[in-house]
Amino acid sequence: SMQLLFTFLIAFTVFSNVIAVDFKGGKIETVHEPGTKEECEMCVSFMGQAINNLLNIILNAGVIGTCAQLCGLLPNQVEQVVCDLLCDYVGVEGFIDIINDVDPDPIFYCEEIGVCDIVTNAAGKIDAVTISPAVGQAGGQFTIDIEWTITNATGTGELAFDVFAPVGFPFGDGVLLIDQQPGNYRANFQFTATPNQEQPFEPGTYHVEAAICEGSCGSSHPDSYLLGKG
Repeated sequence: SMQLLFTFLIAFTVFSNVIAVDFKGGKIETVHEPGTKEECEMCVSFMGQAINNLLNIILNAGVIGTCAQLCGLLPNQVEQVVCDLLCDYVGVEGFIDIINDVDPDPIFYCEEIGVCDIVTNAAGKIDAVTISPAVGQAGGQFTIDIEWTITNATGTGELAFDVFAPVGFPFGDGVLLIDQQPGNYRANFQFTATPNQEQPFEPGTYHVEAAICEGSCGSSHPDSYLLGKG
């Protein structure tokens, strides 16, 4: 039963940062509360965490005849149970075909399995993106605010952003957007500028770029496309 999936939702996080910066927040405020679809969120979370292990298992395990055989090779019991439930949706051969796609993409996987909705005419735009303070340094705390408008309801997509510091590599995060209805939305994120090898957080001006997408931002799959950026 898909109800079993909800038990394991807390075991996963939806996205991983490119650089090890701990973002807090991400709560979306909205005029119209977006529909929740726990099985879709769980699936995307699971795929984001387990895809490398699944690819290695498929590559190295030889002939795999059942979902239980495939998923039983994952390293922990929670992943095994969630994997088995998702695999049963499409059968082991269909599941392996989806996982073997040349452009790994957790949202795409879950759309192909059938637990995440696809919408071909979603529409929206980014209204405002701010970072405060705009001028900062190592050790400081920053707050990112993003506002956007949905004009045609979405299926499964994401809000993604990148922070550009005075030097070093950009870093970012994102949140899953599921079945957002037309309306105005806002989210905020906080991070502390703790220096690391990739990002020294030198003093200077910081800026943020954000995007909302149907499907994964930057994905090559046909049902993924940009709604707006700013």
